Amino acid sequence: MNLYMKNLLFVSLLIALGGCRMLAQPTKNRYRIDLDKVSIVHQYRNLPEIPLDSSWRTYTLRMEIPSTIYSAVSQASIEERVNLEGWRKIIGSSYNTPQKAHLQVSIIFDDLMFDNQRIEQRKEDTRNKEGIITSSRTFFWSLVHYSLSAVYSIVDFQGNRLYYRNNLGGSSSILEWKSPVFSTYSEANQYFNNNRIAISNKLVKERLNQILPDVNKEINQKYGFPEANEQLILWTSDSKKHPENNRFIENMSTIKKAIAKISAQGIDPITHSELKTAISYFTDLQEKYASDEKGNRKLRYACCYNTAVLFMILDLPSEAIAACNSLIENDFDIVDGEKMIEKIRAFQELMAKNRVFSRHYRIDTNKFNIPQ
Repeated sequence: MNLYMKNLLFVSLLIALGGCRMLAQPTKNRYRIDLDKVSIVHQYRNLPEIPLDSSWRTYTLRMEIPSTIYSAVSQASIEERVNLEGWRKIIGSSYNTPQKAHLQVSIIFDDLMFDNQRIEQRKEDTRNKEGIITSSRTFFWSLVHYSLSAVYSIVDFQGNRLYYRNNLGGSSSILEWKSPVFSTYSEANQYFNNNRIAISNKLVKERLNQILPDVNKEINQKYGFPEANEQLILWTSDSKKHPENNRFIENMSTIKKAIAKISAQGIDPITHSELKTAISYFTDLQEKYASDEKGNRKLRYACCYNTAVLFMILDLPSEAIAACNSLIENDFDIVDGEKMIEKIRAFQELMAKNRVFSRHYRIDTNKFNIPQ
């Protein structure tokens, strides 16, 4: 055998041995998986932190409003900004003759009060290149302390006070108003008195813009059923070469369209079915890519995460927790699963307190009657 034949035989043996080693190695996923976040908005109905008797669903609003507030805004404009969602508002209540309702929300405003007007000033020097002062100017402005506070309480029709709070619109009761800056003391001193009414009206509106949303938010957190929008994150594939890329993206497109049809008023059967089908796809995908290879674990993470979110949208917390447990067992991002479970359990407790099984249902407040 000549040298050429020997070399050829040696190379052939190397190739054969290499092929045997390749056959002996386990098959790995040859496709890289990249994920992208998808932002969606889910609409649902918030449940009260302090649920009351389910038959109590009427309320009335009573206000005490001093003249300094009346001159800036009307009572009607104030009342329309405080609404207990999911309850029927009984109109026509006043301080002396409140209408009968299950709850009475009373808001008592103090007068707008001014105190301790003083003139403040600052000196501004102009210097040349050598640092020597060449000229000076003094600026003046008026500073006034003021207060406008309010308290509110909630009493049921049996006379029990359910809630009371003061310091509405912030913990500080003493606030400051500053005038524009003037070049003379007299201008600064006269500005407040010359514009007192306009300044008062402006400050009243600013304070009400703090107080009224504060009241409205709190009473609805405690007793209301307001509609809410929640920004959620899902994961989609961004790997064109992966064999599941197109199907994954198509599934996400179906999910986004389905969630867009969901409102606080309910989830229709077709949308419900579409989301359950999407969940089934994620379940099948986890079984198809079940190996411990990192890319497969990353794909399963997206499937578990999305499944947990969809089950929560469908108001199925137990199933959502099961999906989170699968996410944790997958060991790709354990923290996400643990955080989601904590949030879901809080939601379960809230549903249990309210004795409901859904956050998506219609409320017809016209059907609610006042206590007899």
